[in-house]
Parts: sequence; C-alpha cells; structure tokens
Amino acid sequence: MKIKVGLLAAATLVGANLHAAPFAALGDNAELFLTASASITIDDNIYLRNTNEVDDMIFTFTPGLDLVFGRNALLSGNVYYRHAILRYSDVSQQNTDLLSVGFNSLYDNGKTKFDVGASYAENAQNEISAPGAIVASDTMNFRVLSEFGLSQKTTFGVGLRYDETDYSAGGAFRNSNIWTLPVDLYFEATPKMQVSVGYRYRSTDLSGTGIDNVDHFLNVGARGEFTPKLVGQVRVGYNKRTFERTLADDSGLGVDASLSYAYSAKSTFNLAVSNDFGNSAIGDSTESFGLTVGGRVKLDEQWSWNANLAFRSIDYPTRSDDYFEGNVGFRYAYSAFLDFTGSYTHRKLSSSRAQFEFANNVFFVGANIRY
Repeated sequence: MKIKVGLLAAATLVGANLHAAPFAALGDNAELFLTASASITIDDNIYLRNTNEVDDMIFTFTPGLDLVFGRNALLSGNVYYRHAILRYSDVSQQNTDLLSVGFNSLYDNGKTKFDVGASYAENAQNEISAPGAIVASDTMNFRVLSEFGLSQKTTFGVGLRYDETDYSAGGAFRNSNIWTLPVDLYFEATPKMQVSVGYRYRSTDLSGTGIDNVDHFLNVGARGEFTPKLVGQVRVGYNKRTFERTLADDSGLGVDASLSYAYSAKSTFNLAVSNDFGNSAIGDSTESFGLTVGGRVKLDEQWSWNANLAFRSIDYPTRSDDYFEGNVGFRYAYSAFLDFTGSYTHRKLSSSRAQFEFANNVFFVGANIRY
C-alpha cells in the first residue's frame, strides 16, 4: 500500500473533473491535456511499525500529460505520463522520483467489445504484509479483454491479463509474474440483467524461495441492473489453488462482487466483497477475505464528499491478520481546470504475531490542474 493513502481517494475524485478545454487539439478526435498535482501528506507512521514509529510530512509534485482520443466514438481511450516528485521533510533518504506511463482503449459497437491497456509504474510502498520499511518496486501490467455477442441473448467473454512486480530491494521480497485468463458465458435474464457461468485460470511465478502456484475459479454470477438503483456484478464459486511443490492443495469459496446503489441523484453507495487466494510481498501464499463499503455525496456542482470503510482478514502460513482502513475525503471543483482535494485515513492491523501490528493516521490535502 502506498505511503500517500489519501492520494488514492483523491485520484479517484479527480477522474470526475468537469470537462476542461484541452491544451491542444490534435486533429478532429484527439486532445492533449497538461496535468499537474501538488499535495502535502502528514503521516504519523511511515514505516507501519508498532514500536519506534517515525512520522513525517511529504511534499509531492506530479506533472504529466494526458492524450485523450475518440470521445463519443466507437474506439476511445487515453495515453498518459506522470512524474511524481516526493520530498520528505525529515527522512530525506526516502526522497524519490516515480514515473508512471500507460494507455487505455475501448472499442464498443454494441455487440463486440475490446478493452486493451498497459501500464508501467515505479512505486515506493509500505507493505502491510511485511511492515517496517518503505520498499521500492516496479510494476508492469497489460490486459486484453473481449466480449462477443453469440446471439441476441448470449454473450461470450474471454481475456488475458499480465501483472509483474519487481522489488528493487531484493532480500526477502519475491518478484512475481501473474498470468490470468478469464472466460465467461452470459445469458440474458431480463433486458437489463445477465446471469453467467465462468472459469478463471491464474498462474503465479515467484522468484527466490517463493512457491509457484496455479488457481482455478469456477463460478456462477450475474451482472447489470438488479433494481432500477442497484447495478454491478457478482461472481460466486469454487476456488482451488495448487502448488508446484511441497505444499498441499487448498480450496474454498471464491467471491468477487462489486455493487453500486444510486440512493439519489447526488448520492451513490458502493459495496465490494472478495474471497480469494493471493501472495504476500515476501512470497507467502495467502487466503484473504475483503469487504469494502463506501459512498459519495455531491452537494452541488463544486462540493462533493466521500467516505470508505475496508476490512481484510488475511491468513498466512504462520500468522493471521485483520486489517482495517477508514477514509473520509472531499473535493472542491474551483473551475473546469482546477480542483482541491483532501482526506483523512486511519489504518490498523491486528495480528496473531504482535511484531506485525501497527496503527497509522494520514492527513492529505492537494490541488489538481488539468488544462
């Protein structure tokens, strides 16, 4: 989890910016935007320790570019570049510059969809699975997801994802390469809802002493509009993990659900539930249950507020953790070009092994420009 937790919520809100005029129009269907954000983060436990806690104030400046193409067209997307400059007030050895680049594209003609994207990001993170330090890593991801209409009431979806994490620190941290292949068949239950049967294959390769594994998730589910105000997707099924060596196979209930409820024209609430296998930063196989509830209230054209509560129960081979995170934030849209964001985040981890426990408070305020 990144140091600037508040920035995660703020970045989500920035995506709801009013439409700003572009810095440059490139042809009839592409626009180039200049972006920049500046923020101050006050973190009372930057290393997530339960003793000898270190607090600091972090100044971040992030210039960037965003090329948007195909607005309201069959093929749309964007290409972006960000360069985050982090400076710590006291712990100057943690000063760093972080690059992120990527692209997203979507083709949708009503019957056929292609979602293609890729990204590369440099990170400076404090890991809840191995607290006590800020760890540098590079992540690379790409995806190709597709859906085809087989008939008027039947849709077939297939895709491919790749996620790579490389830790600069080495040592106990395990690099990972994860390939995921989801396959789903959707059947129309109502004009606005589909039921599904699916299978997800996931292969994880870990460096060093990490034990490679393969996951199989057989599931049934539904997606679309469950009621006039409730939309989303739910998958529930049988999850099995097999290991390359040493460890016995493991299995259990698999859940992947994300729902959004439009309480009013200005208020939206969200619920996400997951139960899945995973891998920690040091290569341990994990079983994790997660529950997140949140909401966003738009007071007027300028002010909006958001709040989120998240809980994760994580079982490692040698310990069990309960992780809680609460966040409340705001966004003030001063104009189509400039907005301000702020948040407070509390994090707490309880563990069967006391050395992994921590509590953490993060205050964040920032300004964002898009021109």
